[in-house]
Amino acid sequence: MRISGIAFALLLAACSSTAESPPAAEVDAAAPLALPALGLNDVSVLVPIPASPAAPGALGPTDAGAKGVLLPEDVYDKVPKFGVKPAQGLDYARMRAVAIRFDGCFPGKDGCEAQIRVVMQPITDAGATLDSALHLFYRLDESELGPVVAELRRLRTLAPEVRDAPLDVHAGLAAQGLDGAYGKGLRELVLKHAGEQNLTRMTFFLRAPPRQEEWFFGGVERAGGQTQVMNIVGVGKANQRVDRPIAAEGYTYQLTPAPKIPEDMNALLSTEAAKAATPEARAAALSALVRIENPEKYGPDALSCAGCHVATFVREATRASFGLDATKLPASDAFKSARDLTLKGEAITTPSSLRAFGYFDAKVMISNRVVNESAAVVDDLEKRFPRK
Repeated sequence: MRISGIAFALLLAACSSTAESPPAAEVDAAAPLALPALGLNDVSVLVPIPASPAAPGALGPTDAGAKGVLLPEDVYDKVPKFGVKPAQGLDYARMRAVAIRFDGCFPGKDGCEAQIRVVMQPITDAGATLDSALHLFYRLDESELGPVVAELRRLRTLAPEVRDAPLDVHAGLAAQGLDGAYGKGLRELVLKHAGEQNLTRMTFFLRAPPRQEEWFFGGVERAGGQTQVMNIVGVGKANQRVDRPIAAEGYTYQLTPAPKIPEDMNALLSTEAAKAATPEARAAALSALVRIENPEKYGPDALSCAGCHVATFVREATRASFGLDATKLPASDAFKSARDLTLKGEAITTPSSLRAFGYFDAKVMISNRVVNESAAVVDDLEKRFPRK
């Protein structure tokens, strides 16, 4: 059962002599307080943008704990070199964590894999972000997962500002700052369990704006200290490119390559294509987008990168232009949860942003897929590690 309201209930000792109050002898002052239930913002933590790269408490690639630095520079250097304007490219010295995610069952090659994942973006001196990012994956031993979940519950007690609310910028970090009680505890937890020793993957999202907007996606796998280029579904061991030609009206996303597996959403990748498509083709492509956003249909490794990143905006644009409501599609397509899946941020109104969980300049960007994944993670952890 989820707990709403403040993060945990205080046990009040009886101080009245009324019949309703238990005798003092019946109150066990040493009894532990019940730990709180987890919510979306406990397992997917959107960090407020640090005021600058030097801001206290901000996690960077050279921060280190029991398992070494978070991102060795020789691994970072595996990001291919593109013709990128420095104003929008990756910058090792400026990379700081903008999101931290905990997952008890990432569907990996060897089955269910427990992970901590850290999203980093370059931070400007003015406290904004550049439109590029790294996603770092750290594998947890199964023996680590239970203690990590227990610590997430304890951290919730340090952030009374957090409510059982939609996924958004973490309320505790926003109120207390990165160097507050919650921020310090979160930092300690990450550095205890994540580092170069268990860094298994680095994916990148990199904007290279020439005359039109352009992004590159790719990544490397890491095992035994060695790296190799990721084999992405429908892309292969290469990079996927997204171009968005600037137009006076509408939108266009050109994916290269543009795989039709496991889902074909190409009929909705531009306003013109959508207008030219039949109503049946538009509905079929929208159903494909909804399935792409459903973590119970596909794990991340079963999808190409760009599809997840454009789905949130395209889905809303389809609704606005054609009145196609995803909630009226076949029920089997959509992710279902009793949790609040309300989408926060500006992803549905910002065609120039493909960010899934982070920031575009200083604007919050959260995708439907990330919200759905977070809800699934909470349900999984609550079931496997019930509160005591």
